Amino acid sequence: MRRTGFDTMSPYKYPLYIALHPKDGFLELKANKKGSMLVTTIIIALWVLVELVYRAATDFDMNAFDAADRSLLRTCVITVIMYVMVCVSNWCFCTLLEGKGKLKDIFVVGSCALVPYIFTRFVTTLLSWVLAGDEQIFLTYSVIVVEIWCLFIAFAGLQEIHEYTFSKTLLSVVLTIVGLVIMLFFSLMLLTLFQQLYFFLMTLILELRF
Repeated sequence: MRRTGFDTMSPYKYPLYIALHPKDGFLELKANKKGSMLVTTIIIALWVLVELVYRAATDFDMNAFDAADRSLLRTCVITVIMYVMVCVSNWCFCTLLEGKGKLKDIFVVGSCALVPYIFTRFVTTLLSWVLAGDEQIFLTYSVIVVEIWCLFIAFAGLQEIHEYTFSKTLLSVVLTIVGLVIMLFFSLMLLTLFQQLYFFLMTLILELRF
């Protein structure tokens, strides 16, 4: 059932509401069909931006990243590609488990779950320049707590869109992780093969030139 006010709420406000009320938020999001790929894309772009700021602007005492970790390409690989792989893995297994959610719905759930993390990571990056060394441990703990909350949001969202029980949702999460590991394994294999092919062709070209 739709509740008064939610059917007129802007799609841009739904992720903020879901961050505080995951269960009700995803229920209303599905009922009112307010899942927006535009909003999802904006959230993912903000995630990449925040990760870049975190890697480049965090105080020296808390910054364990080298120059390679701060590159846009590597950040996109760690964030966007991993995000897509997780969503695709969940969609593949949940289709077999008769899940009701579409791939678009999974993308929306994942982006909504990232909202608290994006805000917290940005704030802790700024605070890392203000707090002393011993106090910065609270920033680490706060990020861990928010990450757990984000996982809860994602779990609630998957349970709602797929119309699963708790145990079936948990099974889908485990299978999603298994699928992700398999995809990473084959991706690394393909990457290794392409690298070997590239070096072989470069060596062959050099030999022909000489």
